[in-house]
Amino acid sequence: MYLFTLAVLSILSLIEIFNKEIIEKRKIYFLFFAFFLLVFHDGLRWQTGCDWDAYSNYFENLFKELQVRNAVTSFEPLYNLFMMSVRIFTDNYSVYLIVHALVFYVMIFYGLVKLSPTPFTSLMLLYMIIVPYMGTNRQLLVLGGYFLALYFLKDKKWLFFILIILVGFFVHHSALLCLAALLCCRKIKTKYLCVLFILVLLISLSGVMNMLTPLFLLLVHDDQIYSKIDFYNNIRVYDVSLAVSLVSILRKIVWLVILVCFDYRIKNKDTFYYISFNMYFIGILFYVLLNGTVWQQLLSRGMMYFSVMEIFIIPYTLALLKPNYGKLFVVLLLPLYCWVNIIKSFSNYGPNTDYFQPYKGLFINTDYVRQNTD
Repeated sequence: MYLFTLAVLSILSLIEIFNKEIIEKRKIYFLFFAFFLLVFHDGLRWQTGCDWDAYSNYFENLFKELQVRNAVTSFEPLYNLFMMSVRIFTDNYSVYLIVHALVFYVMIFYGLVKLSPTPFTSLMLLYMIIVPYMGTNRQLLVLGGYFLALYFLKDKKWLFFILIILVGFFVHHSALLCLAALLCCRKIKTKYLCVLFILVLLISLSGVMNMLTPLFLLLVHDDQIYSKIDFYNNIRVYDVSLAVSLVSILRKIVWLVILVCFDYRIKNKDTFYYISFNMYFIGILFYVLLNGTVWQQLLSRGMMYFSVMEIFIIPYTLALLKPNYGKLFVVLLLPLYCWVNIIKSFSNYGPNTDYFQPYKGLFINTDYVRQNTD
């Protein structure tokens, strides 16, 4: 299912880049096709994705859960309200997943059409990023709202951006990380970026982040956050291969290096270009700083709001290439690039987990029994 979906999105991307007239003439049909493909991809899954038990059990027992104040499993109020709007009509979790996917992809598609000059290429890259997060229902809703908010920020409508993010806070608290985009609307000189990168790299190599964790624990007053940090601090299994880390950093930074080197060739750089560039750079800094530390597990999902800017950064680099065989070769490599990153992200959940593979849905691999699901 993953390969099939990626193949379909890659074909749409290829047509968009080399024969944009076809896309423009039939854009609405292509958009609807991709939209419903992804809605059914997410909505018809069963026991597929991380946090499956937590969300499915919560939905089925929603009214009982809401009667228990301060329950560990309780979620933010707006997410409870969203879930309740479906639960009062049915206890079928698949119906909820379809509704969730519809709402999520409406926001995503609207944002992509408004923000990306090549929405189908950005959609293919987005698929690479969000598939490993499939199942994080609250955060995906925030991501959809984030795309809407970025559209307003692009037009310098700060108040609308802030309001949408604050609403997202009551769906998932990580939404506040999106406010960093307010500081990223202008060009930052390359020399400052280099200094920041070197400084963060030195801090990372020193190992000081893990040493400071006990001090940070004293400042945490939220019991759930405290218990998570304390758990990650005690298990101490963060021996990350230096070679793997270097490859990951190079993979992330190569797009920015290309844009910096050929900055003079990028015409009509608007506010959103700098937002995308700077937010993605901040994501790289966080990756370098936290990779291999106890904070990596706690904040990895929060970094999605930064790493997702890759879907806007890469089209800028593709625009620098002339429409020849060289560009065709690069574009044909992108699906492979996406697939490798999807597989790598699946592996991050651990060698003995099968949250995602194989894809299991209402009509696909129905007999497969997940070892990581009740």
